Amino acid sequence: LDILSEYGFLEKTMEEILKIIENDDKLANLFKTCPLFILKRIKKYTYSARSFNLMQEKKYDYTYIIVSGKVKVYLISANGKSVVLDIYNSGMLIGEQEAIIDKPYSASIINITDVCLLRLKNEDFREWLACDNAFANKLIHNLSSQIHHLTRRTERYSLYSAIEQITKFLLNADIKDNEITREQLTYEVDTSYRNINRILRKLVDLKVITVVEGNINILDKENLEKIFFQNVDKISMKKLKDRRK
Repeated sequence: LDILSEYGFLEKTMEEILKIIENDDKLANLFKTCPLFILKRIKKYTYSARSFNLMQEKKYDYTYIIVSGKVKVYLISANGKSVVLDIYNSGMLIGEQEAIIDKPYSASIINITDVCLLRLKNEDFREWLACDNAFANKLIHNLSSQIHHLTRRTERYSLYSAIEQITKFLLNADIKDNEITREQLTYEVDTSYRNINRILRKLVDLKVITVVEGNINILDKENLEKIFFQNVDKISMKKLKDRRK
C-alpha cells in the first residue's frame, strides 16, 4: 500500500511539473529532450520575496531552474558593500556552473520577487548534461550569453562614471512603453542609491526624463545621448591631461 501511495504521489508531482514546463516556452525548449528519469527527480518550490538565499563561498547540493519571478546575483564584501552581477528570470538556471565543476558558489543569490523554482540534485543535473547532447548545447549557449552580458556590465562598472552608467543603461534598455523603474536602475549601476537620485534629479531638470512614483520615462532620447557622450568626452580629456603631467 505504501509503495502504491508513493507511486501515486510521484505521478501527481510529475503531472504538475509537466504542466509547468508546457505552459512556458522557455522551459519547454529547455526541457525538450530531457530524459523521463530526470524529469521524475525534479521538484517544485515556491519562495516569497527575499526568502531564497544562497551565499558565495558556500557549496550547495542542488541546481535550480527559474519558473517565474526574479533573482538577483551579486557579490558582497566583508564590509557589506555589494555589487549586482545580473538579474535572472524565467528559464534561467542557478548553480549550474558550480554543479559542473563541483565548487562553492562564486556569487550570492537572493530572490527580489516571489519565485517558483524547479530543483534537482547536482548529480542528477550532471547526469542529464552527460546524456542529453541537445541540452548540453543549450547550456553552452546560455553560459556564453552570461559571460558576454557580464563582460558588458563589467565594462560599465569599470570604465564609466555613475552618470555615464545611468544614461548608457537608459539608452540601451529594452524598455516597455519607454519606461523603467528606479529600483531596476539600482540593479544596473554601481553607485549609491543617493547618487542615483541626485543624477536622476539632474536629468529631470534638463527635461530629458521624468520620474513619477519611481517610474522613469524618457522624454528626449537625442539629448540623453548627447549627455552620455559629453560626459565620456570629459573623462577622456581628463585622462589624456593626467597622462601628460
